[in-house]
Amino acid sequence: MKRHCSLLLVLPIALYAACSSSADPTTNGGGTAPGTETPGAPGAPGAPGTPGAPTSPGDELKKDPIAGIAAAKVVLDTGAFTDGAVWSAKEGVLFFTTPLGEGGLYRMRPDGSAMKVRDGNPAAGEVPIGNAIDKAGSLLTIEAKRIVRSSVSADAGAPTTVATGYESGTAGVKAFDTLKNAVVSANGTIYATDPGYFVEPIANRIYRITPAGKVTVVEAFESVPRPNGIALTPDGKGLYVGFTQPEMGTKPFIRKYIVNPDGTLGEHSKWVSLDMDGQPDGIEVDQGGNVFVATKAGLAVFKSDATKIGVVKVPELPTGMAYGGKDLKTLYITTQGSKIFQLTVNVPGIAQ
Repeated sequence: MKRHCSLLLVLPIALYAACSSSADPTTNGGGTAPGTETPGAPGAPGAPGTPGAPTSPGDELKKDPIAGIAAAKVVLDTGAFTDGAVWSAKEGVLFFTTPLGEGGLYRMRPDGSAMKVRDGNPAAGEVPIGNAIDKAGSLLTIEAKRIVRSSVSADAGAPTTVATGYESGTAGVKAFDTLKNAVVSANGTIYATDPGYFVEPIANRIYRITPAGKVTVVEAFESVPRPNGIALTPDGKGLYVGFTQPEMGTKPFIRKYIVNPDGTLGEHSKWVSLDMDGQPDGIEVDQGGNVFVATKAGLAVFKSDATKIGVVKVPELPTGMAYGGKDLKTLYITTQGSKIFQLTVNVPGIAQ
């Protein structure tokens, strides 16, 4: 989630993002107002040396993921800027956040009925922004100043804290600046982006949090590239990171890191450049290795070798997306407007 007009999410040190309503979500014609969730049933390695290759053989994973798909349709009118979409296969629900103003974490069933899980606490920097699912099926929520873990059940209770800062040599543990997105590997390692929107001096970072909870800086940037969206390849051997605000005259781009067997990150390279106003936000990957990027133009879709497949238009500016449904072919799209959209793609995705 990123707006360049003005940014307003209240934190003890500043505000996070704005230009959109921060009211609690309300229903559209196809859903139920949050707080009134209705009952409903819940809904691998690639080729060696080729991070991002299909996870299994079969014609389905070789399909064009967006050829002939129907237009995106509204599943819920939230009345607020939304972000942080992630699917829980365990519960058959979508989690998303409203990161402006007071903020909040929500869960939504496929029929559009939704309920608030918990409120944000801007004064403490505890405003839900991003979400991820770990391999045990628990929910990781990325807040401005901390990462927390909770059950995906409707009565999950209070979350437990995973991390509130990073190791900084002789300075000890320093607080996070402004966390944005995260993803969890198969061995439990968490990778998180920190674009540091409202801190001085500005310091953009990527963190690695081990299963034991140790937080280290993978990379700190002297410039202000604003690391944002983050996703793993299907085989877990590669990590995509989007940069929304690189040096003047440089196009926004997606970088790809090699993920070493021990969870550390190895060499990296610029994977693809986007249009000057592309401003990549959320990133998702399907089981065929295709990469979906939320941009100002819509969802830009690429093959694993960075060949562009096309752009899926979205009626409102997308902030992110998540694959869901029993077959993981429903793509839920959060936006800077007031609606969450969904569309059906041709290749199943990864819930990460």
